Amino acid sequence: MAENNIDLVLVSIGKPEVGKKLMQHLNIENGDEWIFVDPENALYDALELNSGVETTFFSIETPFAFRDRFFGTNDRKDGMTDLLDVLGKWKDAVYIPPKQSQAFQQGGVFIFQGEDTAFAHYDAAAGTHLEVQVAIDRAIEAASKLK
Repeated sequence: MAENNIDLVLVSIGKPEVGKKLMQHLNIENGDEWIFVDPENALYDALELNSGVETTFFSIETPFAFRDRFFGTNDRKDGMTDLLDVLGKWKDAVYIPPKQSQAFQQGGVFIFQGEDTAFAHYDAAAGTHLEVQVAIDRAIEAASKLK
């Protein structure tokens, strides 16, 4: 993304010291330079991201997302491999959100040009996030249209 002059910002629930620890745990070089934390949920609330146990975890979309991941359907051809890779990284890490309600907060992928939204993907439920390569490809495509 840097090659295309696109700034990447990762916003996560948590506290600054936990964000830095997460970047170190995941071995993301210079990650503390572009991770921002939102302990009060201000950005998540402003973007109206999906949250709540009923809305996200018990959504009908959750089992379908995991089915797709386990059986490699749609754009998740290597879903099980990816899931095992992610779970392997989390086996020694426990990060508890500052507020209990944040445990069921979903995320998304957004591209902004100033105050305008050029691209938005809202994770509907647990496991329904945009796949990394798809997100990168869509982000670059959307950002290139802004020039």
